[in-house]
Amino acid sequence: MLTLALASWVYAQPGSWQTPGEIKTPSGHWQTPSSNWQVPGDIQVPSGVQVVKEKSRVRLSIGANTLFAYDKASLSAEGQATLAKLGPTLLKFGPRSSMTIEGHTDSKGSDDYNQRLSEARAASVRDWLKSHRYIPGVSVTVGYGEKRPIAPNAKPDGSDDPVGRQKNRRVEILIQEDR
Repeated sequence: MLTLALASWVYAQPGSWQTPGEIKTPSGHWQTPSSNWQVPGDIQVPSGVQVVKEKSRVRLSIGANTLFAYDKASLSAEGQATLAKLGPTLLKFGPRSSMTIEGHTDSKGSDDYNQRLSEARAASVRDWLKSHRYIPGVSVTVGYGEKRPIAPNAKPDGSDDPVGRQKNRRVEILIQEDR
């Protein structure tokens, strides 16, 4: 009993109590607002998914490193978890929305190899989402290989740009709202 009373005295020293009506600002490590916070009413997506709203459609871009091991087309456990978190959002668009799953690669490797890899990755995502009934069965896949980069694959001096290449490796779900 004496230990408990002593511990209370140590942690609740005089002057540390709030008085009625007083608001004290918490100290220590607190989360601060940033640009990646989601706002109610926005399309809610898991970490690693970027939302781009276009005229009558929405584009969800998922980094390939979130879905696949490097140079692979089979979904990783992390990729499946990401798609499982994204699934309920896809269901909100309803069965009247058409969806196209696009695969993209960086410029490493031959054009033919990158084309096949992008097609296989898009099909892998579509098949998983379809098997879990998150997207309509008629959803289309398209592989673009390295043809539609969103960042440079090389730096201005011609050297490799790994950050740019990573951005180019992605799968995008294009949702056409038919409402």
